[in-house]
Amino acid sequence: MKKIRTLFFALALTVALPMSATIVLAANEAEGQAVKSEDITTVVKFTDIPNSHWAKNEVMQLVEMGIMKGYGDMQFRPDVAITVGEAAQSFTKVGYESLIKDVASNSLGMDEPLTRQQMESALIRAFNLQGSELIDWPSLTSLDKGSVGIVPKYGTMPGTENGLFNPETTVDRATFAVVLHQGLVENGNIETIKKYALTNLKLSPNFIRIPSTVHLMKVSFDEHPIYLRSAEDILFTNHTRIDNTFSRDNIYTYNVGEQGAIIELTVRSFDNGDYFLFSKINNPTESAVTVDVIQKENEVASFELNRYDRYKIKRNEEDVFGSDTTSYPTGLLRFVKQDGSVKERMVGQSYLSKQLSLEYEDEGYSYMRQLLGEKEALSYAQVGSTLLSVHTLNSKGDDIVDQWYMNADGQLFANEENMESWMQESAKYYKKRNNWYTAGGAFNKMATTTEPMPDNGQGYGRNLLLLKEDRALVLYNEQEDRYFENLIYNSFVNLKNFKGDKEYWETEVTSTYLKDLYDITAPFIDTRFNEQIALFYYNSGADFGIKNAKEPLRNYADLLVSQKSKGNVIPVNDKSYYISDYFPIAQEVTTHASMNHVLGGMNILLMAYNEFHDQKYLDAARAVQTAIVAEKDDWLRDSGDIWYRISPLGDYKGDDYKHLTLEDLLNSYKLWKDIDPTYLPLLEEMIASKASFLSNEKLGYTTKIKNGLRDIDLLKYLPEGEERTDAL
Repeated sequence: MKKIRTLFFALALTVALPMSATIVLAANEAEGQAVKSEDITTVVKFTDIPNSHWAKNEVMQLVEMGIMKGYGDMQFRPDVAITVGEAAQSFTKVGYESLIKDVASNSLGMDEPLTRQQMESALIRAFNLQGSELIDWPSLTSLDKGSVGIVPKYGTMPGTENGLFNPETTVDRATFAVVLHQGLVENGNIETIKKYALTNLKLSPNFIRIPSTVHLMKVSFDEHPIYLRSAEDILFTNHTRIDNTFSRDNIYTYNVGEQGAIIELTVRSFDNGDYFLFSKINNPTESAVTVDVIQKENEVASFELNRYDRYKIKRNEEDVFGSDTTSYPTGLLRFVKQDGSVKERMVGQSYLSKQLSLEYEDEGYSYMRQLLGEKEALSYAQVGSTLLSVHTLNSKGDDIVDQWYMNADGQLFANEENMESWMQESAKYYKKRNNWYTAGGAFNKMATTTEPMPDNGQGYGRNLLLLKEDRALVLYNEQEDRYFENLIYNSFVNLKNFKGDKEYWETEVTSTYLKDLYDITAPFIDTRFNEQIALFYYNSGADFGIKNAKEPLRNYADLLVSQKSKGNVIPVNDKSYYISDYFPIAQEVTTHASMNHVLGGMNILLMAYNEFHDQKYLDAARAVQTAIVAEKDDWLRDSGDIWYRISPLGDYKGDDYKHLTLEDLLNSYKLWKDIDPTYLPLLEEMIASKASFLSNEKLGYTTKIKNGLRDIDLLKYLPEGEERTDAL
């Protein structure tokens, strides 16, 4: 090796004086020429090495040469102490392989921080220096330097003992880069010093650089790499794959830290190339834990975030559900690739909650989550042509954190109008649109008449009616937007998982209304929920490749038929009865029958008869219809409205749903029209009565009501008022 001069070039930056950086070029003894300098304009490589950083040029040149490298989250971490192993690797890459052994011999291991004494020892060995040719270490740390400060000078300095300032002080990565770069220049390994002008660093306002040491775990190995990042240790524990024929779940589980926190990532992919990523921290400890889920998208030319909060939510605090503090997803992140293709990602918020459960004497349970807070999880940075999206999950301890996003290999909406319309609808009907998605299904605000309800009223559970994406199905049939297609596929997965190995869908939250009336607690079978799920499968399952999509209809019709022998009916006469609304699992009690449940069950029986041609379905439907015929005058109120329910004792109580029962009456009319039209005059009378009530109360009508009346040529009964998307 060449023996290098004792007077080397130095970057003289001083805090006290606002003077420009000056470079003294040392003569190369072998060639007698000054070191060349070159100005370079290039894209930024790291979020924490901007143009203003004091070690920018040295870091960038060493990275460009492959001598040093950054981390998977696109940070260099200039102020983190470099390890012995990292330093040895850098020396090895410029031809000083023996230093791996030599440098490590005075340390506890390759993962230990490199000290100043070890750094000088390595430089002496690498560049064949004399013992007096050392480094003058300034008293300021790299953190103190910022964009201006004192930089270490490589070479002997008079008046410093052994050239060391606190020899056991560790060397940060930026300082290491500067000193090593100076040595390589003086030794001729670098013939041209590059000065960089960096471009294309765009950060979201909430983007946070993590300056300290972190643990990074790569989850996926495809072209869209996903990482986990945390200050705590991350330990992979399990991977499970579940094939749903129309989708696949890859579930990755990791321990975070040593106290017992777990993060679970579920990648739910569909045949169209899109996927959900559900992230969940379950932290039973008292210690706070933060985990970032990071995804890189390469070759990005530009991007934009279309936010939901452009459309403000108008909250109604006075209803049976109480105050719902959730809102809508963060927004749609769209990125245009360099080849012109468009990719999109719908990003949800993060939800901090606590698991609640209540055990009953019959060994039943009621489950709910107490919402502790909704928070924006997304931050992002464009580093050169790479888009880095960070989804942060903050656990405070003894809680659960959920976050989700949907990644699409194309545009999620057919056009801007469809996207804007959905965002506006999500703001207007925020209580009836899913936004808190998890791998096990969406959570929604529960009525205050459910338990275990927290004191603040912020109880959320999995509502089976909202678990199926009825509105998404309607919009997909109208617009064929990819977003709604993915929501429907996801709904089928959630319904399958929720049901598990049980025969029917059982409600997991106790209604105190039913508990007070009949001492019924969860789990129990809600006829309306199972009816709607059966219809969801029957009407759309085949179109989405769901196997045996008609079987839920048959199974539920069989369940309804069996209820007479089980005593879950309210008899009217020897041949007529109403089927009760709820079938308890552990208790033996007959509940009331509400008109909307009665009609819905009867309609299911008629559909099953049409589909499977089994007489038992028609017989059961007639038993229900003749009960309505016999007591029609008792059901209709003076206002034209219909009573909500009939009790097991035969009395009528409660205010009916505003629109839902009329929708059911229209379906009943349509079905009986082809099977037995003798019931149509009675059904038309009930339709006319309910419609007049809606007109008088200025309650308007739903799109389903309008279409239903049109289909049976009874548009003359269309209620006055505005058209609504959702029933009241």
